[in-house]
Amino acid sequence: MKPLKVEFQAFGPYAGYECVDFEKLSSKGLFLICGKTGTGKTMILDAMTFALYGKSSGNVRDDFAAMRCTNADDDICTFVKFVFENNGKIYLFERRLEKKRKNFSASYNVSVMKEGVFCPLSENPKDRFLNEKAEEIIGLDYSQFIQVIILPQGKFEKLLTSKSEEKEKILTSIFGEEKWQKIADKMYESAFNAKEELRAVKEKIDNSLAEENCSSVNELIELIDEKKKEEQKLIAYAEEKNLEGLLKHKNDELALINRFKDIDRIKNSLTALENKKEEIIYLEEKIKLAEKAEEIRVLIDNTESLKAELNKRSSEEENTKKEVLIYEGQYKDESKKLDEHLKCLDVVEDNKTLIIQYKSKLSDYEKIDEAKKELLIKQEEEKCARDNESIFKKEYEKYTPKVLELNEEYKKKDEQHKELLDKYLAGITGELAENLKDGIPCPVCGSTSHPNKAASTKERVTKEMVEAKKNEKEKIYKLLNDILAKQEDAKHTYEEKHSQSEKVSLELAAVKTRYEETKKGFIEGIETYDELIHTISMLEDGVNKFINLKKEIEDKIKETKELLTATKAKTEQAKAEKDAVLEKLNTAKAQLNTAITEKKFNSLEEVKLYLLEKKEIDGIKSEIIEYNANIKTSKEQIDAISKELYGKTRPDEEKCQGEIEEITNQIKDNATKTGIVHKELERLNNKLETVKALGNGIEEKIRIVDEDFSFAKKLRGDSGTGLQRYVLGIMFSSVITAANRMLELVHDGRYRLFRSDDKAQGSNKRGLELKVYDKYSSEHDGRFVSTLSGGEKFLVSLALSIGMSTVACKSGIKINALFIDEGFGSLDEDSIEDAMDILDSIQKSNGIVGIISHVQILRERISTKINVNVNDKGSYITQSIG
Repeated sequence: MKPLKVEFQAFGPYAGYECVDFEKLSSKGLFLICGKTGTGKTMILDAMTFALYGKSSGNVRDDFAAMRCTNADDDICTFVKFVFENNGKIYLFERRLEKKRKNFSASYNVSVMKEGVFCPLSENPKDRFLNEKAEEIIGLDYSQFIQVIILPQGKFEKLLTSKSEEKEKILTSIFGEEKWQKIADKMYESAFNAKEELRAVKEKIDNSLAEENCSSVNELIELIDEKKKEEQKLIAYAEEKNLEGLLKHKNDELALINRFKDIDRIKNSLTALENKKEEIIYLEEKIKLAEKAEEIRVLIDNTESLKAELNKRSSEEENTKKEVLIYEGQYKDESKKLDEHLKCLDVVEDNKTLIIQYKSKLSDYEKIDEAKKELLIKQEEEKCARDNESIFKKEYEKYTPKVLELNEEYKKKDEQHKELLDKYLAGITGELAENLKDGIPCPVCGSTSHPNKAASTKERVTKEMVEAKKNEKEKIYKLLNDILAKQEDAKHTYEEKHSQSEKVSLELAAVKTRYEETKKGFIEGIETYDELIHTISMLEDGVNKFINLKKEIEDKIKETKELLTATKAKTEQAKAEKDAVLEKLNTAKAQLNTAITEKKFNSLEEVKLYLLEKKEIDGIKSEIIEYNANIKTSKEQIDAISKELYGKTRPDEEKCQGEIEEITNQIKDNATKTGIVHKELERLNNKLETVKALGNGIEEKIRIVDEDFSFAKKLRGDSGTGLQRYVLGIMFSSVITAANRMLELVHDGRYRLFRSDDKAQGSNKRGLELKVYDKYSSEHDGRFVSTLSGGEKFLVSLALSIGMSTVACKSGIKINALFIDEGFGSLDEDSIEDAMDILDSIQKSNGIVGIISHVQILRERISTKINVNVNDKGSYITQSIG
């Protein structure tokens, strides 16, 4: 992460806008942030951490509103912007606090630069989004950021003295070595899953055997052998008793019984058929009468058809008569409607005349609209000119109070200067008078007598005092002249704007006059060209509607008249057709009566009684044929079965059925038992094959998996140093080596860091604990870093932080900045020199180091500075590049 620029406004003690350009400062590598206590040096670091994480560098302020400058006006926005480069991309993090109505409202932005323009990563992001993005992009959370990049006041040694777990998190974030833990976790997961799979297989085998009350495969084989013997016994029993043969013999007896039953059933059926003989004779007579009646059916159908047609023709005649009455009414109504409509003809003719008159005015109204548009434009132009004039008038008048104030102050300073000058001159003459003696010439006037010597003043006024007051007066005079010059410029600008507004007002008056002249051609009630067009359109619509409605009514009258004529013709035709059908009906009735008499029927109703449908006649004929056939078939079957049963005795059916049931039950019982035993054998054999397949080499597999699982737990670090911690230990050793190169510059190489293999406190993990070797100490195993003094911790922590940055850069992780807030005050002069040697050694790299300190030797040694100054409005920054 390489800082490029931090900007802030109304932030902490800074009321105005401030910008720190790290790209300029990085040219020297090392710079000092200096200024008096309480001026806001640390706020420069706070601006960066606050932009990223919403917290100050010391983690004592995280309320944005509390960070706002109390000297800033309400309309001044508070903001922090931090621009930095990471992995070749440039990012902008921004937090703003603006006055909205009564309260201040916060807003946020995080952007990445694309083609020279910052593009937002999210629309309307929230506070948490910025915090998460900062951690994602930089790779460090807030607590890690202030241990590696920004080292807050009083917390410089946090990385040095942090717990093993915290060091592991920082090293993982910086060097990206979490892949090793992922590998270890993956191996653990794989070994655990393999162990669980084998455990499940073993459990499945044991459960499968336990279901059969077996504890081993051999016991299961013995159980299968017992079931085979049981199956053989059941098969042998069925063969010995010849159950199938006995059952066949009894079924033959049952078949003979059924033949005796068949002949009884057929004889009963024949008797029933003979009892239906009279019914069949009746049906045969019915068929003869139906066939005779059928010969008259055509005449009956013809008569019924003519009756129906007569009814239809009568109905059509009545319907056409009704239609004639309807069309006569419609014709009368439409004629009356036309008379009413023609009453408006005079109004329509008047509207046609108005349309011609109004269209002749169109060209005049076009000019009216153009004049009105010109008037509106000139009115807006005049308003803008007046508003502009008012703005510059206020700008001019704002100088008056300041001129009066400075004029009064100048008069006051002038009087004070004159008063001091008089006293100064009086003091000079008093001193001269004290040394005058009679007879000795005065050095001023040359007189030898001195009757009225000047008195010496008690108040001592020096020439420097007079000059100082004169400078004050001239300073005020210069300010007064500057303000007067600005006032004169503002007055000149105001007068120009006033002249412009007057000119526009005269032009507006001329446009108004032209507009009023143009309006004289107005039609009363119509103000604009669009209104005139609309009025003409409405009149034309009215005329067109009248014409269209008149044509519509006339067309309707014509159509109704045509329909009336046609309907009257249809009525006459319907009457003629009805009379023709009536004549045919009378002829058909006479023919029908003659036929009824000839066929010897008493009436038409009797004929209809004997008429049958063809389907019914065919049914009766089929019934008669079937009856005769059944009689014949039954007699033939009786003769055949009687011959078959000749000389045979009818067996006892009840006894036979009982014997068949008993034999059948024996066969079913034996087959059921045999089937059960057979299925049990199949199931046990399948289970034996499954158990053998599952258990093939399982003990060896369990041994191998247990070894793999134990190794995976060690890689994960369950019992000490895991794979990731081992790799991080190697990386940390590189950091320590780089730090030790820096420590060679401290106190003649007295201190040297080394990685201890001691367990972390409260944990069984090893590999990231730190100790320091002190060649002046009797502790040959090294001292704990917590036993170092404040100055020693500062120097060792400084070397460790720079070592971290050096190794990270070699690993592809860019940490291009280090900021140190105080800590040099705890060092003696020699230690400060050692610290400077360390800091000087990193000026050759591309990174930057910023230091906040009051120590004078640092101000002398470090030429590039950010100076924090104070005035009556608050703090402000100046930069000097050495």
